[in-house]
Amino acid sequence: MRIIIFISTLLAFVWSCYWFEMSNKYSDTVSVWSDIDSANVSANLSKIRGFPNRFDTTITNLEIKQASSEPIQINRLDVMRLSYNSSHYIFAVKSIENIFGNKFTFSKGLASAVSNDEVAPTIKFQGEDVVINKKLILAELNFKIWPTANLSKLNFSLFAKTANSKDDEIDLSFQGQIELNSDFNFDSLMGFVSNIDNLRNISGKLFVEDIQGLDTVVRKDLNSWKIFLKSESIKKIPGFIQKLNIVVLN
Repeated sequence: MRIIIFISTLLAFVWSCYWFEMSNKYSDTVSVWSDIDSANVSANLSKIRGFPNRFDTTITNLEIKQASSEPIQINRLDVMRLSYNSSHYIFAVKSIENIFGNKFTFSKGLASAVSNDEVAPTIKFQGEDVVINKKLILAELNFKIWPTANLSKLNFSLFAKTANSKDDEIDLSFQGQIELNSDFNFDSLMGFVSNIDNLRNISGKLFVEDIQGLDTVVRKDLNSWKIFLKSESIKKIPGFIQKLNIVVLN
């Protein structure tokens, strides 16, 4: 019995030493990746917590400069990782300002980035009660981005369920690709944000309930982002989509 207690105590001590040592290295990694205190990023980084199985930290008052628009602002970003798995990160956020010139708020916003030995990670996002500029509310928003052999192109899929509109609870889905002017960058937070400026377009098929897939292209038109939809019958497109000022119907 004493041997079991001794071994258990020894293992707990070794693991504790490992966790505290690795948590310091993890804190340095997060700080370097997020470019905190650089000329382009300002934020506050909390101490690492989550003992014994996780490394959790919180970034507050995050502001990230963009080349061609207002800085991205995030009041609070929680970053989580299992202490024994460095390939899977989870991010939690409640609001993001100045993404494509819009403000997004969520009752729940969770993203994950998983490397899986790929040249770029697979990114997933799950949002609930999504409000965009206080005008459009989505009960659900889920999307996935994953790499292709060509790093200037990424696969992209999306599912959303509308709420609080005359066309209540309409299911939307999208399948297509993201095209960039350069290779996808995930090496740092500023590199990741630079993908927005390097975005050439998003193209694919938008499916609205049982309506045949609509040819869809998202691209920058002059100084603002627009969604171009092509349909044989515009009347079949739900009214709330037609009324969005970022939508152009063909």
